[in-house]
Amino acid sequence: MIAIEKLFKKEIRELERVKDTLDERFEYVRLDKNERLLPFREELFNEFKAGIRSEDLSSYAELGFVYRVLAEYLGIDPEAMLLASGSDLAIKSIYESCVERGDNVVLHAPSYAMYRVYAKMFGAEPRMVPVGSDWSLDVPGMLSMVDEKTKMLVIENPNGFVGSKPSLDEIRECVAFLDKKGVVLLIDEAYLYVENNRSETIPLISEYPVMIVSQSLSKGHGLAGARAGYIVGDKEIMKYISRVRPMHEVTNLTGLAIEWVIKHPEILNEYQQMVREGKDYLRAEISSLGIPFKDTHTNFVLFYFPEEGRTKNITQRLKDSMILIRRPFEEPNLKGWCRVCVGTPDDCRRFVDTLKLLLAR
Repeated sequence: MIAIEKLFKKEIRELERVKDTLDERFEYVRLDKNERLLPFREELFNEFKAGIRSEDLSSYAELGFVYRVLAEYLGIDPEAMLLASGSDLAIKSIYESCVERGDNVVLHAPSYAMYRVYAKMFGAEPRMVPVGSDWSLDVPGMLSMVDEKTKMLVIENPNGFVGSKPSLDEIRECVAFLDKKGVVLLIDEAYLYVENNRSETIPLISEYPVMIVSQSLSKGHGLAGARAGYIVGDKEIMKYISRVRPMHEVTNLTGLAIEWVIKHPEILNEYQQMVREGKDYLRAEISSLGIPFKDTHTNFVLFYFPEEGRTKNITQRLKDSMILIRRPFEEPNLKGWCRVCVGTPDDCRRFVDTLKLLLAR
């Protein structure tokens, strides 16, 4: 009998992944994955549903209109963009087209887990550089890891775990250095639209063609379930990356959802306002409990819940009360801190009220 594992590449045999099917999460207050928890306005959502036709399900996707709508929104040429089923698959297309066995990819820690997964999947070495003591990006440390085998350096703008963001000057410093080395700089802006309506980095692409920007409509725009992401880059570079795209980048329904949220800016504006107000409420309430609090440039905040005293096992205790938050960080300079998504006013009140009860026990 054949040894099944011999059918697979060495990189895949050695790759460890956790299967997470996310069963029954809708029964909880979901403050763990930074989804948009503010429902769409009923009249707007009804408008979206009314625009769905039978052939949007039965026919293959026609995406020209989506590229045109997004390109106008971003102020770019449609040929400078590649749509994908979530920004993670857009990012994977860069690895597929650029990263080879023996290369290395420079990342900050913490960062989105799929950067390490994709590096290992394609036989590259992920080189991790911890964020600084103030959780800011260690630009000199990351650039010092670049050598002749470096294919890409990745910066999250802002960071999806601690919420800090590099300055535009720091990004310029990175891309100017990498441009001379012929190394790709990927700027991950998955959380950009929580605070902003436009990207400051996309205009740099015309000056530095090694820069690629990935964005998602999952957070501020609320399309996590539709899987709507894309990358933007120099047209010549995108010509090559587009060669690894699937036959159809996204579904018809995802395309319609993208067009819908772009044509209704109030969807994003309402969410941004809700996050600002939610942070103000959480800051005041949590500070009154004597718990350290950190704001971020994202749709989550950070609380200090050490595994001792009144906050011991707080993640599980909240889950037992039907509230999900992310597990505490394991990194030494982040230990004891927990990431909590900013939900609706009702979500925030329920979280605070439940936390007060648990801490009082």
